[in-house]
Amino acid sequence: MKNNIFILLAILIGCVSCDKNPYHRDVSDIQVDFQTIPFHTEVQKVGMAKDEEGFRVLQEKYGDFFKTYVADMGRLTKIPENRTELNILHTFIINKWIQELYRQSDSALQVNQKSIDEKMTNALKYFKYYFPEKNIPEFYTFITGVNYSMAIDSNIIAIGIDKYLGANNDFYNSMTIESYIKRNMIPEKIPADAMRALAESEFPNGFEEDYLLATMIQCGRYQYFVKCMLPDEPDTLLWGFTQKQLDFCERSEGEFWKYLISTENMLFSLDYMMQKRFIDDGPFTIVFTKESPARVGQWIGFKIVESFMKNNPDVSLSDLFAIRSSKEIMSKAKYNPK
Repeated sequence: MKNNIFILLAILIGCVSCDKNPYHRDVSDIQVDFQTIPFHTEVQKVGMAKDEEGFRVLQEKYGDFFKTYVADMGRLTKIPENRTELNILHTFIINKWIQELYRQSDSALQVNQKSIDEKMTNALKYFKYYFPEKNIPEFYTFITGVNYSMAIDSNIIAIGIDKYLGANNDFYNSMTIESYIKRNMIPEKIPADAMRALAESEFPNGFEEDYLLATMIQCGRYQYFVKCMLPDEPDTLLWGFTQKQLDFCERSEGEFWKYLISTENMLFSLDYMMQKRFIDDGPFTIVFTKESPARVGQWIGFKIVESFMKNNPDVSLSDLFAIRSSKEIMSKAKYNPK
């Protein structure tokens, strides 16, 4: 019997020591009640019936978010502005294309709901681990005619479920959507995108500087947050890169950095187009080869933040976002890729 106990202990200790993921934390005792609020279903019901009383209920229940949603849907689908808000909603909802989006979105959500809920619940456990004093926002589902992936409004994060129907969805194939965008329009991407939205909602840019390096590091902080919330998600989903693109980034990190520091004043450029070149999405980063992904500036920013946190173990995630100067993070990161 004693031998069996010793063997069991040895197995348990061995399992613990085998966990080399530095982002893992023990969140087993943290309780989170995650659920999405089916805003899209309530809106559909009222819009289809052109229900005045139901419309007033939604106005009361969802306030400014509902008002903004109706106005945006009218603008995006070019419904005349002189119509009443209820008429705008009704016209949007009864559109056959929108109705088919609803059907496919509900179907995709039903198939993937359990997996998404499990990942979101675990991510929010990590959120409460790192930020026990913060409230968890409400998560809505909404449909916008394939216009929004995520929307942030006060203590609300809305998930555009019609933007996650699958890379090969017939709707997407009939639209002029670039392949690098469609690749990430999959249900599996929802948790990572939701956590990025949560990071941006909770921590708007607090840096004193607004040059390229500061933007890179701010994006790096956001992506570090996402990694902390979803430590078991593959980097392909966290970044939206292919495995080949990730491998290229890992191989080329030193070359990326060498280029950025060797080009005069690039890191401290305030030029908007320069920042877009390294921060925004696209098929690749234009100054590098077509093997590279876009957003290389964000990826380098993440590596700087990761190095900073590794070399400053007393800094908490909350402390990281309290830092006002990107120069402080850069100087203490000891970042020097080879």
